Amino acid sequence: IPAEVRYNKKLTPNAKLLYAEITALCNMNGKCTASTQYFCRLYEVSRGSIQNWLKSLEDNNYISRTVTYKKGSKEILGSFTLIASLSKIDVQINEWQEAKKLL
Repeated sequence: IPAEVRYNKKLTPNAKLLYAEITALCNMNGKCTASTQYFCRLYEVSRGSIQNWLKSLEDNNYISRTVTYKKGSKEILGSFTLIASLSKIDVQINEWQEAKKLL
């Protein structure tokens, strides 16, 4: 867990633990596709707790979440979570590669 996350007094210890889990899952395939229900079972807590931890991580710009809905409905087809710093690094790499092509 990066020091910026570890020492953030706005985050609960459980939110920090969830960040570490999301990071581990992102390291496997670049994004975390684990559901809220998966984390509920893993940590034996309520859905509301997981949602609060995710929201606090997102509000502090440590993660970004994407949800895909079925067209014309609120039915969720899929979702994934990215570590925000990894998202920024990917953008920087892509920008650098594009700039390199221009040289």
